[in-house]
Amino acid sequence: MNCLVNKLVIVLLTMISMTHSAGTMASVIIPATRIIYPGDLNEKSIQLTNQDDAPSVMQIWVDSGNTESTPETADAPFIVTPPVFRIEPKSGHAVRLVLTDNQLPQDRESVFYLNTLQIPAISSDHADQNQMLVMLRNRLKLFYRPAGLQGSAPAAVESLEFVIRQQQAADGYEVVVRNPSNFHVSLIESEVNCAADKAPFDADMVAPKSESVWPLQGKCTPGAGSQKLTVRYVDDHGAMREMQRDVAVGQGRE
Repeated sequence: MNCLVNKLVIVLLTMISMTHSAGTMASVIIPATRIIYPGDLNEKSIQLTNQDDAPSVMQIWVDSGNTESTPETADAPFIVTPPVFRIEPKSGHAVRLVLTDNQLPQDRESVFYLNTLQIPAISSDHADQNQMLVMLRNRLKLFYRPAGLQGSAPAAVESLEFVIRQQQAADGYEVVVRNPSNFHVSLIESEVNCAADKAPFDADMVAPKSESVWPLQGKCTPGAGSQKLTVRYVDDHGAMREMQRDVAVGQGRE
């Protein structure tokens, strides 16, 4: 029944960037893993580079945390101009990121997500054959950092407060981290060292003035006193760094 000589099959591949650069599969890249938008800027320029030998069409939008967002449902107070454009092979293209509503909190950072959707060109060499068009979507964290914000991103990491305690609903332990700073801290690949064993935990971004709790994994049971905690985090430049802390072991929730 297929009377079409050329059938186009479209597959949407969503790639959510958390701590690494914007997708190694994408040929159009942003040379950063996060974007910092200082509050005293009227706009910020973002550079994209097409490393492929063929052109692509790009679509960009910003959301407030919905991983299923689309350009039509994007709800962040930012616009990107142009939102849709063609980028030539082996070339660059700059877009403007503009804050449209400055009613955001001024005493702490706010986080949003920049989405890029790459739509590659269809090969004319195989116009009479079935073709698959793979669209690559990437998400980068976008931090709005108010002007004159007290503290700094490096100091925020140092200010983190950790406690290891017993879980109430399970026979195990959990790590509690409190972020008293005005900055987001992106934690990754962290673990508790006890004796010869290591107990990893799924650390994630900790918002300003907030607390996060992660259960310890593995067979490591912390003893009395303090335990060595190894925490890895991502800095403003996207580099992974590491720090160690001696952390107290508590008896449970207060």
